[in-house]
Amino acid sequence: MDSLPESIGNELDEARQKLLRLEQEHSRCVEELKAAEDAAEESAANAKNAADELQYFVYAASHDLQQPLRAVNTHAQLLQRRFPDDEIAREFTKVIVEGATQMNGLITDLLTYSRVGNHFDPQPVHLSAPLQWALFTLNKVIGESQAQVAVGEMYEVSGNEKQLATVFENLIGNAIKFRAAAPLLIEINAQCEERQVIVSVRDNGSGIKPEYLERVFEPFKRLHSKDIPGNGLGLSICRKIMRAHHGKIWIESNGDTGSVAKFALPR
Repeated sequence: MDSLPESIGNELDEARQKLLRLEQEHSRCVEELKAAEDAAEESAANAKNAADELQYFVYAASHDLQQPLRAVNTHAQLLQRRFPDDEIAREFTKVIVEGATQMNGLITDLLTYSRVGNHFDPQPVHLSAPLQWALFTLNKVIGESQAQVAVGEMYEVSGNEKQLATVFENLIGNAIKFRAAAPLLIEINAQCEERQVIVSVRDNGSGIKPEYLERVFEPFKRLHSKDIPGNGLGLSICRKIMRAHHGKIWIESNGDTGSVAKFALPR
């Protein structure tokens, strides 16, 4: 058999060398990819452990803080009864009771914030169910504010009914808190699109200035006076729930004529 021409032999040698280099490069890429996957899994595990530890810490701290607060509140009320005619004692104990009550509410909200959006299995949820639960919870304040609540058609989404009820409760509760002088009207509607459902909670209240529409979702952000109850965590809780549901939440307002809180959930 005749030997190959020298030029062809050289080309074959070069091809073999290129193939060898490609195989070596492929092996290196596979090793790097495996190392990256291992690192990602380790980071995810560390993140989960850190989140679990933080949640346990918040729960334990909340429990341990609530007990002495109850004791402070109880003894302040006992002092009020012990010295009913002492104006100074009455004023001091009033401040103590109000402070302890506010701190207890803050601890409860922090505990709620740490828990929502964690470890739930999405289930088919018709939005009318969490909405009705929220309206039932708010029935007393709705009656006291003489608010009219109009509800449109709702649709089915995938999520956690209890957490979605928390979203409705916060948004409707905010509409009641920040009502204007006119009779309060709250309109709740849903729009079904191809890949998502958009829910709107519209009110005719005092509105929110455009520069604050994003800042209101920051934890502990209060844009109102201390006369209005709340710890500034409600909308932060709503946003955390929406992120866990792979949805989003936002507010639209011109600052003068009410506002519309909207959230979108995948179908």
